[in-house]
Order: sequence, then C-alpha cells, then structure tokens
Amino acid sequence: MEKENKLKIILKSVIVIACLIALICLILPYQSSIDEYKEYLQENPDTMNVKEVDLTNEDAINISILENFKVYSYAMNNSSNNSWMTVEATINFVLTIILIASIILIILFTLLNKKIVSIIFSILLLGSSLLMNYDIVSRGVIPSSRYTYGISYYLLPIMAIIMLASIITLMVKNKKSKNK
Repeated sequence: MEKENKLKIILKSVIVIACLIALICLILPYQSSIDEYKEYLQENPDTMNVKEVDLTNEDAINISILENFKVYSYAMNNSSNNSWMTVEATINFVLTIILIASIILIILFTLLNKKIVSIIFSILLLGSSLLMNYDIVSRGVIPSSRYTYGISYYLLPIMAIIMLASIITLMVKNKKSKNK
C-alpha cells in the first residue's frame, strides 16, 4: 500500500513539474532568429521591431509565446483593412488563452484529485500547442530565412504528453487499488 501511495505522489509531482515547465515555456523562445537577420537584430538592439507592442529588436531575437500573444492581441484589434490578419490573430490569441488556462487548470485539478477534468485540460493543452505549431509552420514563419524553432515549440507538446500519460497512469493505479 505504501508503495502505491509513493507512486501516486511521484506521478502527481511529475504532473505539477511538467505544468511548471510548461508555464516557463511561455517565456522561453518559441521562435529564434537566425543568420543575417539575427546579426541585424543584435547590431540594432534598441530599435523598435514592433513599436505598437513595445517589442525591440533585442526582444525579437528570441520571441516567446507571450510576446507573440502581445503581437496577436494588437493585430486582432488593429487590422481593420486585413480580415485575414484579424482572423489569424484571433485564432492564435484564443489558442494562447487555451494553452495558459489549461496549464493552470491542470495544476489545480491535479491537486484536487480531479483526474478526468485534468485529462480534458491536458488534451486541450496538447491540442492547442500542436495547433499553434502547425499554424506557425504552415504560415512559413518558421522555419524561414529569419527564424527557426525555439525550445518552447518542442517542449510544450512533450510536457502535455507527459502530463496526459501521468494522469492516465494515476487513474489506472487508483482503479487497481480500489479493486483490491
């Protein structure tokens, strides 16, 4: 019995740690500049890259999900002449909100022992991160002559899979211990 309790504590810890890593991914590079463009950004660090959201060239060397969120938020509200841009920005704005909310709710529901709800939000996290990845690649933002994949691009789906696998394992262990 003690061995099962230890395993449950370990699995919950894995879920919480994966969520914390996922939260950190929000500020880690999602896309990273490369080659001549990176050199240009480094040579002109204080120049405004996107003035409307206070994004400097230094900030644009490695762009996080939260920095993208600021740009999408601005574009969503200020693209009146370009309906495609408004739709694209809105989709990414919503995906980012789902991603952030899912991480926070997975932590909460894991600590409250609500495994089914945790599974639902881990699936939402996985889906939103994969959709964001698909979108940024399909639009040709990464890989491109200016940007390549950042660590968050890879790490978020991996963390979501780890969370999902841990929650399912926790559910199976709980079922087995109840059947004994």
